[in-house]
Amino acid sequence: MNIETANRLYELRKKNGLSQEELADKLGISRQAVSKWERAEASPDTDNLILLAKLYGVTLDELLNSESAEDLAKENIEADPIMESEIVEEENNIKKDLPKKELSEEEKKEKNFALDFVSGLFVFGTAIVYLTIGFLVPKYGWSCYWVLFLLIPIATSLVEAIQERRICKFLYPVLVVAVYCFLGMRFNDVSYNLFGKEMHGFWHPMWILFLTIPLFYAVAGPIDSYIHKTEDTNND
Repeated sequence: MNIETANRLYELRKKNGLSQEELADKLGISRQAVSKWERAEASPDTDNLILLAKLYGVTLDELLNSESAEDLAKENIEADPIMESEIVEEENNIKKDLPKKELSEEEKKEKNFALDFVSGLFVFGTAIVYLTIGFLVPKYGWSCYWVLFLLIPIATSLVEAIQERRICKFLYPVLVVAVYCFLGMRFNDVSYNLFGKEMHGFWHPMWILFLTIPLFYAVAGPIDSYIHKTEDTNND
């Protein structure tokens, strides 16, 4: 379709007080299709041309008359200097409706491979460290350092949080459990004075760590929302 005919379609639509969405609904097509007609990127088929002519009350010759379309376009541009800005605005609306670009299969495979590699590396490394500590420090090694295996989901979630730019993906509650269990078991025989009271072990005072979990999500949630909103704005 030439630009003159595209301008003609635009002017007839505006003359009849229709938006691209309203015209698309009447024709049973998408708004993107109407926009492409008016930008001379595509042409309506015969059925749609007939429907357009009936809707606008013109003949097919009048609808496709490039000479009259050119004159009409010039007249309306002089009379309506914001016509171009309206077209740009409608094009921007279409861009917002376009689906976000998804990861290709190759990118998904690479992402999953990286995650699996890190997970496998941590499983192997954690097992080696646990066995080493267990044999070297049998008094505490076997009973206390099993919490090292909690580092596996923690590390995996950390990688995922970085990849997806979502802090809430990080398994902070698991980290708290790991720290709490380790300190409680490792220093179970320690005696100390706390606010004038004789205490044994770290089980009782360290429960306060769990209060940091809601604090973590209270801070991470708004940050994730801000990052998500910024990414959506950039994609638009």
